[in-house]
Amino acid sequence: MNTSRNSSWAPSRPLDRGNAAHQILEDLRLDIVGGRFARGAKLPTERELAAGFGVSGATVREAVRGLVASGLVEVRHGSGAYVTGNPSSLLDGPLGSMIQIERIGVAEVLGVLKALNMHAAEIAATRATARETASLRGTIDAMNAARDADELSAALTAFLNHLVLISGNPLLAALAAFLAGLQVRLAMQLSGSTFAAWRKTVQRLAAERERLVAAIEARDPAAARQAASDYHDRAIKVISALPSGASAQVSDPLLASLLAASQRPPARKR
Repeated sequence: MNTSRNSSWAPSRPLDRGNAAHQILEDLRLDIVGGRFARGAKLPTERELAAGFGVSGATVREAVRGLVASGLVEVRHGSGAYVTGNPSSLLDGPLGSMIQIERIGVAEVLGVLKALNMHAAEIAATRATARETASLRGTIDAMNAARDADELSAALTAFLNHLVLISGNPLLAALAAFLAGLQVRLAMQLSGSTFAAWRKTVQRLAAERERLVAAIEARDPAAARQAASDYHDRAIKVISALPSGASAQVSDPLLASLLAASQRPPARKR
């Protein structure tokens, strides 16, 4: 069903006593993840949902707001609510909250990203097409051609995301994209306020990126895995060497939490 203009639509189940908005949210969530509403599909209108569930429009709007907050739906004013199901947005909130609650530090985050990208690089070297590897190399060209900090960050992020996308594993891609985004934002902010300083940081890993792309182009899984490992070992060293005073300028609460956790003294053994 691609639009709400379908007289056959009906709730999957009647509402029980209790929080009606939460039940509607869960019913629609299950319809989305179960494929009843595909990505890009338009949900039934507010009036149709209210009539189907036997609730007020205000209750329906509360449920839809919950779907929006979870990253499953977007509301287009004047048009309606549409399924997005963006994997990145689905993970950002929960993973970010877990990192802050568990006081996870930079080393732990980058260690997980390293493991994911080593696996992705190994798969990419096995299955990537010539077109996909050309696109990966194109992100390096975009880094070299970047004219400001935002362009450079976008190109670096595209490099890291493309590496895992060509592995063909959506779960791997979504997890790595979230962690790579943290790495890029953290390195950028710690590098300082100038484009020149940020470019210098990015260029310090240019040789490792080149070896990684070359290994994938050569279709050498073992070399690609090792190159990804070397890239992340170097990245950790580069980020660790950035001025510690710059951490005071980090305004992003999630990045600030990562840095604070990294600076905690190790727990004493009893």
